[in-house]
Amino acid sequence: MILISHRGNIRGRRIELENNPSYVQSAIDSGYEVEIDVWFIDGKFKLGHDEPQYDVPLTLLEDYSNRLWVHCKNAEALLTL
Repeated sequence: MILISHRGNIRGRRIELENNPSYVQSAIDSGYEVEIDVWFIDGKFKLGHDEPQYDVPLTLLEDYSNRLWVHCKNAEALLTL
């Protein structure tokens, strides 16, 4: 069975933490795969649902590509990934 965390949430919704890279990492470390919202703005990857909020290291996307369900929020994110 695959357990998928939505934006890092594993025990109820915590809007203030959703898509935060450390929150996402914590869900991965707890054994979950994670759906994330990815933007590509000004040459950087960002996470955030309604807007790009958090810088995300490319290493997080690369190292855990097999554990992430990526929702590209703009065309640039889709083309760059």
